[in-house]
Amino acid sequence: MRKSIWVLCCAALVVTVSAQEEVVTPLTVNIPQYRVNRSPSKYKYLIEKGQIVVQSDTLSLPFIDDFSRPGTLRSYKWIENHITDTFFNVIGPCLIPEGVVTQQITVISDTAYTYSYNSVTNTVDSAALPPIQFTFFGPSTQNCLSATPQTLYFWKPYKRYIFDSSGHIIDSIPVNSTAQTLDYAPVIYVAQGEPGTLWFDNYAWRNNTFPLNPPTIGVATLDGLNEYGLPYNNTSVNTYGNADQLTSKPINLQGLTEADSVYLSFLYQPKGLGEAPDPQDSLIVSFKDIGGIWYDMWARPGYAVFHPDSNRFQQVFIKIPDRPIFSTFFHPTFQFRIRNKASLYGMLDHWHIDYVKLDKNRSATDTIINDVSFVYDFPCVLKNYTLMPADHFQPATDLADSIWIQVNNLSPAAFTNPPATNFTYGAAINYPAQAIVLNNLTQTFNATPEYNINIRPAEEYQVSSFPSLTDSLVLISEVYVVPNDSRKINDTLRQRLILSNILAYDDGSAEAAYGLTGLGIKKFAYKFTIPQPDTLVGFQVMFAQVEQKVNDLVFNYQLWDSITPGNPAVNDEPVFAVENKKPYYVDSVNGFYTYVLDSPIIVPRQFYFGWAQEDTRSLQIGYDLNSKLGHPNMYAYKNSTWLPTQITLKGSPMIRLIFDSEYPGFGTRAGTLPGALPVTLHPVPATDFITIHSPAASLRYEVYDVSGYLLLNGSGKVILLHTLPDGMYITRIWDVISGQSAAVKFIKTTH
Repeated sequence: MRKSIWVLCCAALVVTVSAQEEVVTPLTVNIPQYRVNRSPSKYKYLIEKGQIVVQSDTLSLPFIDDFSRPGTLRSYKWIENHITDTFFNVIGPCLIPEGVVTQQITVISDTAYTYSYNSVTNTVDSAALPPIQFTFFGPSTQNCLSATPQTLYFWKPYKRYIFDSSGHIIDSIPVNSTAQTLDYAPVIYVAQGEPGTLWFDNYAWRNNTFPLNPPTIGVATLDGLNEYGLPYNNTSVNTYGNADQLTSKPINLQGLTEADSVYLSFLYQPKGLGEAPDPQDSLIVSFKDIGGIWYDMWARPGYAVFHPDSNRFQQVFIKIPDRPIFSTFFHPTFQFRIRNKASLYGMLDHWHIDYVKLDKNRSATDTIINDVSFVYDFPCVLKNYTLMPADHFQPATDLADSIWIQVNNLSPAAFTNPPATNFTYGAAINYPAQAIVLNNLTQTFNATPEYNINIRPAEEYQVSSFPSLTDSLVLISEVYVVPNDSRKINDTLRQRLILSNILAYDDGSAEAAYGLTGLGIKKFAYKFTIPQPDTLVGFQVMFAQVEQKVNDLVFNYQLWDSITPGNPAVNDEPVFAVENKKPYYVDSVNGFYTYVLDSPIIVPRQFYFGWAQEDTRSLQIGYDLNSKLGHPNMYAYKNSTWLPTQITLKGSPMIRLIFDSEYPGFGTRAGTLPGALPVTLHPVPATDFITIHSPAASLRYEVYDVSGYLLLNGSGKVILLHTLPDGMYITRIWDVISGQSAAVKFIKTTH
C-alpha cells in the first residue's frame, strides 16, 4: 500500500500532540521469517552458475493442506546431493513455460569456417570451426526435462572473405542462409525434489501470528516480501508487480474429465493483523495445462475502502474445466498456483490462505469441512510477562489466573447438533528436575462452531512441584482434543516455556513497528516490575525496518527509577543512560540486537527503561500485536510531559531486559543441582567460540535460543558461534558416559 493510503488507514493509531506523535507503521522486513527461511550461503554457487530445475514426485487426490504443520512449503535452494544431472546449452519449448530464464542466440545448421590467405601458394585457405553442442529436450512441453535429451550441433554465423593478391581483405560475404534463433539456458542443474511434501516453493510464509480467527491453526501469507522476509524490490515506494506465489507439486489428474467434478477450494482473508490490499492489488489462481502453460482462472482485486466485514475468511470454489483452448488440465502433472500482485517494497497488501483442498466428486456447494481444530498457539501461562528470569518466577503469583484456548468446529453439525468431544491438558517440568505440575485432566465439551477451553494455571498447576530456581526452568504445557475427524495434525498444542534471565512482554514476532516522531525531545519509557532488586547486565531490542531509513538516527537508552505522568513541571532525570547509539538491524535467527552493559547496575523493584531522541524520524521498534501485556506499561514523553500511550492498537514494543542476580558470573555456571554435571563456560560474553570446562572426558552439547529452537549440536569441548547472531542462548551439555547433564546460559556479542 502506498504511503498516503497507509496514513489514512492508521488515523486511529496516531495521536498528535502539537508536532509530536506516537506512530504504528507497517514493516518492510519480516524479522521472524528469517528464522523460518534462512538461505544457506554455501549453496549459492548453484544459482550463480546456472539454474536448478526440480523434478518432483507426483501427488494423488485428495490434496489437502490447512498449514497446521510446518515444513509443507519447500525451498528451491536444493542441497548439493539432490543434484542428479547437469546440462549445458539447453534448448527446448518447455523452458520458458517452466519459468526458466533463457538467452537468445543466432546459429546456423551448416559447418562454419574461418578463412586466411596463403601468401606462398597465393590461395585462400579455410578451416572448419568446432560446433557448439546443445542439449535438446524435444518438441513437446509435456514432462519437461524428464525425457532422454538429444544432442544437437550448431555453429555461429560467419563471413566468407575475399582477398586481393597481397592478402588484404577487400570484401566479405555473410553466411547465414540456415540461420535460426534459439532460446537457450547456458547451464541447467536437474535436482530431485523431496518426497512427502505438498508444495513446490516457499515464497509464501506459513505462520500463526498474522491471521485473525483463522478456520484452523496456521495459514500461508502472501505479501510483498520474498521467502527470506525481504522486499522483492525496495528501490522506491512505488515498486509494484508479481510478488509471492504458492505452487502445488504435480498432481495426477490423468483419466479424469469435467464430469468427475474436480474442484479446488480454499479460504482467504485480506489484511488480518497486516495491511489491507489496495484496489490495484490482487489475489490470483492459475492452472497449468499439459503443455506447461499457466492460465489465470480466478482473481480477487484489493479494496478501495476496507470495511471490518471484509476482514474475515471467505471460501472460493473453482472447477477444473475440461480444457483450455486446444489443451487439457487433466494430465499426470497438473499444478495449481495461488499468487498475488502487490507493492514490492515491504510487508504490505496481505492475503492469508487456509484450508486448500483439491478433490473429485465435489460441487460448488461442497462447503462442508469436517474438522475440529485449534486456532492459535498455546497462550503464555505467565500473567504479566512472556519471559522472565527463573529466579524471579514465583508460581503462586506469576502464573496466569486464566488462559483461553480457542477450538473451532467447521462442520455444519456444530450449529445444530454439536458433538460431545473430549479435551485433555497437562503440564510438566523437564529442567532442572522432572516433575508433573498438572496431571492430565480430561473434560467433555460440546464442539460448537467456536469453543474456548479455559485453563487456570495459577489454580491448577501444582506450586509444590516447582523446584527452587537459581538458573533456568523449562515448563511444558500441552492440550489436545479428540474429535471424530480426519485431520489429527491440528488437534494438539504444546508450549515449551524456557525461563532463564530474559524479561519480556513480547512473543518474538513483530507485526508492525512502534516509534515516536515529530519536533523536540521525545522519550519512550517501558515500566517493569520485578519481585526484588536485581542486577541488569544487558538488554535486547528488535529494530524494525519500515519505509523511512533511520540507520543514522542517534538516540540514547535511558533508565528511570520513576516518572511522573501528566505533570510538565517535574523533570524526571534518568539514573542511567547509554548514549549516542544508532539502530542496528539483525537479519538473523531472532532479530534482536543484544547490548551488554560495561558496568551492570542494580535496579529497584519498579523502574522504567526506554530511549530519548531529538531526531524527528521514528526509531522503529518492533511492535508485537499478538501479546498485549506491554501496552498498559507504555509511556511517551511529548511536549515536556509524560503520558500513558495514546496508541489504541494494543501490542508490545519489543525491548527485552537481561538480568543476572549472581553477577559477575553472568550465567556461566551450571545450576548446583544434585547429580548435575559440573560445567563452566569461558569466555562469556563470547564472540567466536566458547570452551566448555568440565572433568568429563566425552561431552555432547545442544544450543537453544530463548524461544526453545535448537540451533547447534555437536560433541567436544569447543562450541563455534560464528553462525549465531548476537543474543542470549542456553546450552545443554551432557557426559555421554555417566549421563550427567547441565544447562548453562551464555551471551554471544560481536561488540
